[in-house]
Amino acid sequence: MGVPLTPTGLRARLADGVRFRPEPFGMLAYVARRDHFYALDQPHAALLDRLSSDRQPSGDRQPSGGWCGLAPEDRAAVHRLAAIGVVATDPPTAQRAFFGQSLVGSFPQLPTPSQPMVVNCFATSHCPLRCRYCHADDLMAGVRDNERDDWIDRVIRTADAVPAMVGVVTGGEPLSRIRQAERLIAALAATKSVVLDTSGVGDFERLVPVLRRYGVHVRVSLDSAAQRVNDALRPINRRYLPLGASSHGAALAAIRTAVAEGIPCSAQTVVSSRNRELAALLELRDLLVDAGVTTWVLHVIVRAGKAARADRAGLLCGDDVLDTLREVVKLTADAAAPLDVRVTSTHRVPNSALLVNAEGALCVEAPEGGRKISWRYLDAEGHASRYLNGTLEPFPQPIGAVFPG
Repeated sequence: MGVPLTPTGLRARLADGVRFRPEPFGMLAYVARRDHFYALDQPHAALLDRLSSDRQPSGDRQPSGGWCGLAPEDRAAVHRLAAIGVVATDPPTAQRAFFGQSLVGSFPQLPTPSQPMVVNCFATSHCPLRCRYCHADDLMAGVRDNERDDWIDRVIRTADAVPAMVGVVTGGEPLSRIRQAERLIAALAATKSVVLDTSGVGDFERLVPVLRRYGVHVRVSLDSAAQRVNDALRPINRRYLPLGASSHGAALAAIRTAVAEGIPCSAQTVVSSRNRELAALLELRDLLVDAGVTTWVLHVIVRAGKAARADRAGLLCGDDVLDTLREVVKLTADAAAPLDVRVTSTHRVPNSALLVNAEGALCVEAPEGGRKISWRYLDAEGHASRYLNGTLEPFPQPIGAVFPG
């Protein structure tokens, strides 16, 4: 039986699918439905701590499910956390889109968590696309033809040793090796929240039951609302797909299936010289909102993998691209669109993401040269900025539209 209502007329609990861990600055929370991290200052962390007592084997905490009565002084903080999906309330609080740095409370600067936030894990090196800028091509080109099914065991062991809150199943294209993807999802879910990175090319519907079972967030790659532009940046690999297949069509089909099935779904876009114009990005934004997507991640192209080749230099952007992306976020906020927007500028700090390659080796991008080297070179501040939207200035919160129910 729940705690009786207090004079505030409000009860609260941690929302489903939220993972959090204490940090010196307060607390780090991850909302799986939104695929969004938030840094909480000490007062908000103390409130969140009072709402939870269960500790997971990984050391991260998840909701106990019980409702708690609230003191009047907690009301504003609870509504603030409920609007971004960290807390659930009774009566319900509408969730709103979030823009800017992912900070809740007062911070003198963007905080740096004490341990990794995310580890990206290759389910396979095979891919049915030949993306012109492929960030991970150097990790896949030399091994995909010799890939063995038992390598996934190495990937799982390495990922398990990384104390990250989120494990991303990626590649390559996980849909091209469904069994490995299923095994990796199940293994990661034992200690981490799980995200599936996919182009949508493959039998996405076959994976739906596993995605539901483990509460996986699906992140689909789409670079343009225009099929011609998207398919030129993300052309098919004729080794795997017939002529006429479209990465644009596959991505939209996966998004629509995920939304229809109630699976949390976001989109990610690699911003290059070919799709960086403001009008084109806003057209893509509107397409995503119409499709029911509520989180959009914009990655500035990185000089790594294929994009590090001399013949791909024309794809790279100048640093002024961040001005365009800030304008995208400002206009989205001004329009009160129901869409979280996150911007990563890892072209500035390339060694900010942890990857486990298909052979199970833990890698990070080198500071120079676009190759992958030992994980000990990870830039912790860049890692935090990548996932806490550190590229953007803070916005007043909440500012976005109410999310659809």
